[in-house]
Amino acid sequence: MYKMFIVLVAAAICMAGSAQAAEPVAPAHPGIGLSLKAGSLGAGGDLTLGLTPNINLRAGVGFFTWTHKLNDGAADQKEIKVDLLNFPVTVDWHPITGNGFRISAGVMFNNDRGEITAKAGQSVSINDHDYLVSALSGKVDFNRFGPYLGIGYGNAADTSARWHCALDLGVAYVGTPNVTLSATALNPAQQAALDSDVTAQINTYQDDIKPFKFYPVLSLGFSYTF
Repeated sequence: MYKMFIVLVAAAICMAGSAQAAEPVAPAHPGIGLSLKAGSLGAGGDLTLGLTPNINLRAGVGFFTWTHKLNDGAADQKEIKVDLLNFPVTVDWHPITGNGFRISAGVMFNNDRGEITAKAGQSVSINDHDYLVSALSGKVDFNRFGPYLGIGYGNAADTSARWHCALDLGVAYVGTPNVTLSATALNPAQQAALDSDVTAQINTYQDDIKPFKFYPVLSLGFSYTF
């Protein structure tokens, strides 16, 4: 909630600073803009090419890496790693000339991935049962690309000013994530029970992440026009 509050306050300041563009102005010659942004896609940026005073072509990149070690006593010692890598390509339409408000549609090329690993001899919890494993690995994969639709504020290709805000709010459809998980018990006598629990755990993970087939996009940054 605190991070969301920071983003919303920054967005309000950004839009307030651009309030003078609320009244229609004469069309500016479209240029090229570079944006630096941070948000739900991670850190990254956009390159914007002005096609007309009201229509831009925009291509970007966002990336983020997060690693967390579960270590609830001796019960669960898995390591979770999340890698986000996205390449959105959109067409931006500014319905009011001279105003930063835009409607964006395009496609999101996606290489997001989650991984779960454990080292040999570690204790892990699978389907609420504890095992010592000689190996454990799992992945969560998403569709490689999907449609994107959103709104935003800021026109990085508007040559009437050098600096602009860059606010995006939208959603990308990345499809139902696919979960894989495999584990080998340190004690071979437990392998059959472990295999059954792995299957049940995959089903639980699959249900838990179903809502993520629609990925929310919220980012804020600043643009410079060349």
